Amino acid sequence: MPMADDPAIPSPTLPWVTLCICTCQRPAGLARLLDAVADLDWEGRLDVVVVDNDAAGEGIALCRQRANGYRWRLTFDLEHRRGISFARNRAVTMALAQAPDFIAMLDDDEWPDRKWLKNLTSAQARTDADAIGAPVLPVFDREPDDWTLHGRDCYGADLGLADGSRCMLYACGNFMARRVCFERLAPDCFDPAFAFSGGEDYVFFRRLHELGFRLHWSTQAIVYEQVPTTRLGRDWVHRHMKLKGNIQIRMFRLYDPTLPQEAWRWVKTCGLIATGTARYLAGLFHRPTRIRAALTLARALGRIQGHLGRTLNRPDHIEGI
Repeated sequence: MPMADDPAIPSPTLPWVTLCICTCQRPAGLARLLDAVADLDWEGRLDVVVVDNDAAGEGIALCRQRANGYRWRLTFDLEHRRGISFARNRAVTMALAQAPDFIAMLDDDEWPDRKWLKNLTSAQARTDADAIGAPVLPVFDREPDDWTLHGRDCYGADLGLADGSRCMLYACGNFMARRVCFERLAPDCFDPAFAFSGGEDYVFFRRLHELGFRLHWSTQAIVYEQVPTTRLGRDWVHRHMKLKGNIQIRMFRLYDPTLPQEAWRWVKTCGLIATGTARYLAGLFHRPTRIRAALTLARALGRIQGHLGRTLNRPDHIEGI
């Protein structure tokens, strides 16, 4: 488990944060992220943990090149079990061994604003949040088409809430939580059942919520996400909406697998089918309405597959995690 030399002594008035980064087949994205983290406007202690989830170890090789002289202490290792849940759990285990005040997460196709960590910790201090999330703003490789624009929920994450609002968080692309949040759920903070489908982050936050931890939102701690052309257009958005519906059913079953609740979930799925069909017919001559209706039907189809016990995998799982 290699690491860089210890950094300079940080300010004692700021929290100690360990940043976890999971990477897979995205060395260029990881390099951009590490550069941005090195350039953060932050005077506190920050440790960086990188877990590579690909046997080729491109991320490990990059970290070895960067470790000596990197601004923050950089620790890295390989997780041989493929899947985002395993990578995240490995990163958390490494972070917990350091015993920081907070653990944060960013993905290898993202990069933070210079004031990201300062704004995130400031929002946490104001709200006394146990976990705090913030927006991930998409940066498209090319001008997005109609399907991409109407499927905007598939890209990034911005809950549109007021700064400091208490809320349910959904994604791990930009958040920070107290160490105790992870300690309560360790060693499998992220459910391996969602390793290839995604949704492990939503399950993680749902578990924290049910344990009574306070989840809040910051509007100022901005992170950007690169969206390649392979994740644009009708086919990708359609598959992602099916996946979203599939994950919803699988997650709800974790918390209430009873027959009455499953029947109620079927009723909701049928309602989506009826709504989507009606909107599609009403929008025969209005393209935006047809697109939104088609995406509603795609989500319903994913839910049906979930009802039938089928697990869908992420449409981009072969491109990285």
